[in-house]
Amino acid sequence: MKKIILLLLFLSTSLFSQVKLLSWNVENLGSSKSQSDLLYLVNILKDYDVVALQEVVAGSGGSQALAKLAEALNRMGFKWDYVVSDPTSSSAYKTERYAFLLKTSMVKKIGEAWLENK
Repeated sequence: MKKIILLLLFLSTSLFSQVKLLSWNVENLGSSKSQSDLLYLVNILKDYDVVALQEVVAGSGGSQALAKLAEALNRMGFKWDYVVSDPTSSSAYKTERYAFLLKTSMVKKIGEAWLENK
């Protein structure tokens, strides 16, 4: 994951801009998060340019919650994009995804996201 983060940091649209990065283990981001939980997340995430999230639920609830986060962030005045990994190769109980939220005025996504198989 460090390689992806470093790549994104160098993709700043301005050489003189500072990119604010946040990494957060959101603990089971998915359908179990309430609307107030998502609002809490949005109010913190909005101040950053790149957000790396761990423990996104591997089922459809995780991707849906991520999309809701991006939509809510878009309503805060900036355009956000996101990428989500394939599920990890752990047991069903521990399977998760990783995700990045990107403020598009600061960074641009190049290529596709992937999960290292090792």
